[in-house]
Formats: sequence, structure tokens, C-alpha cells
Amino acid sequence: MHKKVRGKTAYLYRSSWVPKGASGNTHGYSVQTYVGSLAVDSTSLPKDLEALLTDDERLYVETVVCRPAREAADQARKASEQREVDPLWRLTEAARLVGDAAECSQRRRVPRQRVQEVSDALGRVQLLEPAEVKTPPQEKRPDPLLEALGAVRAAAAAVRAGSYGRAPETGVRSSRPYRLWSDIYEAVCGTDGETSNGSLMRALQDRGFAKSRQR
Repeated sequence: MHKKVRGKTAYLYRSSWVPKGASGNTHGYSVQTYVGSLAVDSTSLPKDLEALLTDDERLYVETVVCRPAREAADQARKASEQREVDPLWRLTEAARLVGDAAECSQRRRVPRQRVQEVSDALGRVQLLEPAEVKTPPQEKRPDPLLEALGAVRAAAAAVRAGSYGRAPETGVRSSRPYRLWSDIYEAVCGTDGETSNGSLMRALQDRGFAKSRQR
């Protein structure tokens, strides 16, 4: 037996051999006898057709028509189930439609509420990974006390190294190094009552980092 497919129908033929000499013929030849037909997507053999076939012919139809049809139907069912729960093709279609809407809105504007509805729906779509919220790196704030300590130590090293030379024999209070030192001391310790409130020591005392001097 063999089949011929035309469109969506499989036609079944039974082959038989007519030997040479039979009915006066001078050579042997094959004869094709039509038996019946069934749809190419038939998953089982129709009862009326089954009654016309031998066991071997039923096995043939099962192998070349019914079994492939069942496998194709099973694959189609699984693909349909996957599509039913697959969000990606929906997002692809949504992106296409939103793109079309954006183009059309150039000629006919839409209410903001309708766009917000689409935005809200997208906000509910679950992602493979949570969105990373990147916080800007915190700029390291300088430590004024540490900087002041460094500056004082650097100044002391410069004085020792002779950057300011030696103090004059007379008029030392009018020299620049002395005036600067007086300003530094006042800024740190605040000797006179008016400026002491703005001194570093007074600020530390007010915040409890330094003890007030007993008077």
C-alpha cells in the first residue's frame, strides 16, 4: 500500500503485480487499486476505512498518517499552552501598537489618563531581575579638624625648616609670622571675650568635646 497526498487528504492505494503472460500480456506490470482516503491530520483510523484494510495496511496507515498527526497535534497543543501563558509576544504586540499610537497621536492627541493606564499596566509586569536602583556615590566630605591638624603640623615643620627665617631682634610683634600666629591662637583658643565665642575651643566645649576651663 502507498498514499498520495492532495491538499489535506491522503489517498490510499493497494498495489498488486500482474506477471508476464497473464491475460496474454507480454510483460509484467503494477496495478494501483484505490482503497479509500482520510484527512492528513487524522489521529486515528476511521472505522469505515479500517474495515477495508488488512493488518499490515492498518499498521502502514498508522505509521505514515495517524502517528505523525498525533505528534503534530500534541506539539500544537503544547505550543498553544505556552503561548497562552507567555507574556513576551503580548509585550511585543503591545510595543508595536503603542508605537503606532504614538505615530497617530501626532495628528490626533489622546487623553493623559489613557496613557497613564498603559503605564500603570507596564508597571505591574514582573521582570527577570529587580531593577537596580543606582544611588549616586556619596561625595566624601572633608574633615575640617583633620585638615586643621594637618595644616598646623605642616606649619610647624615649615617654621623648623627655616621657611620664615629667624625673628628680628626688635619689633617681633609686627612681623608677619607673629601676626599670623596670634590670629591662629585666637581662632583656636579665643583669648579675648568678644572673639572667644567663635573659637574652635568654644565650639568644642559647646558640643561637649572639650572641658570648659574653671575660672
